[in-house]
Amino acid sequence: MTSFSDKPSAPETKADRQVEQSRHYRDLQDVFSRFTSANLVNLSPEEFRTWIEGLLGSVDYEQEGYSENQLKYQRDLSIKFHWGHTHDFGDFQLEGRMRDRHLYLMADFCSYFSLTPEDFRDKWVLDVGCWTGGTTLLLLGLGAKVVAIEEVKKYAKAAQFLVDSFGLGERGKVLSSSIYDLPKQDLFDRFHIAYAPGVVYHLSDPVLALRHLYNTLKMGGIILVESAGFGSKELECRFGGSRIHHAGSESELSRAGWNWFTPSWAALRAMLVDAGFDQVSALYSRHRKRVYAIGYKVDQHDICRAGLSVPDVA
Repeated sequence: MTSFSDKPSAPETKADRQVEQSRHYRDLQDVFSRFTSANLVNLSPEEFRTWIEGLLGSVDYEQEGYSENQLKYQRDLSIKFHWGHTHDFGDFQLEGRMRDRHLYLMADFCSYFSLTPEDFRDKWVLDVGCWTGGTTLLLLGLGAKVVAIEEVKKYAKAAQFLVDSFGLGERGKVLSSSIYDLPKQDLFDRFHIAYAPGVVYHLSDPVLALRHLYNTLKMGGIILVESAGFGSKELECRFGGSRIHHAGSESELSRAGWNWFTPSWAALRAMLVDAGFDQVSALYSRHRKRVYAIGYKVDQHDICRAGLSVPDVA
């Protein structure tokens, strides 16, 4: 099997990269299009649709462990159920908050870092922050063996329902878990790929989180990270915090935001190095206005423990 480090180089020109991204996107779209109501296992299309539509727009804070007097400080999308990625189930369609992001991000990663969708086949993949399971299904469709984690309990439940509904429970499992609880999940040294798009900037302690992901990887494994970010070469993070919101409305519990530290591509690269990764590459996409990075676990490095919030981290 070809190792990740032996992959051919990425396209040299912007035009070549766009062609490759488009090709990957079409291939991924084809894979995802197979998850329709016609391919359900041991569940009728009517039962499937009723279950899903019963979740949409529901408000449940007690399930998430919040009391009523804590609500004004919590993320809207954790309290009210919002579907994650756009999905055409054949007999009905859902418009997701993130639309087709699960498809184009995978295409971007493949193009930027000399991967192909085929590289996920037969790999153990940790899907970090899976929301309602769009990326989880895509990874399973590519032939990966997937453990997904999602800290919002209602989303983890929905993602597991999708996995089971398409008969993929033997290769896919969803855990209702924070990234900071990974040491309790017995997941260290298990994965070939840690897949973490759209996560880092929502974390109050990103370096510790990246260290936990480093520990989940087998030797030779890779991490793929995407985040809101900016194009500076300086080691900078912009603090947003939990009280700065944009778009949506408070009354509809639909606001975006709750971003802690938004990194430059250079800062993201430095975070991955500090977490233990080698051969780290990072970039800023002007088109997406996001940062992307890849890192390899090629040796077992320690982490600096001065000021670390969990000094005894592995």
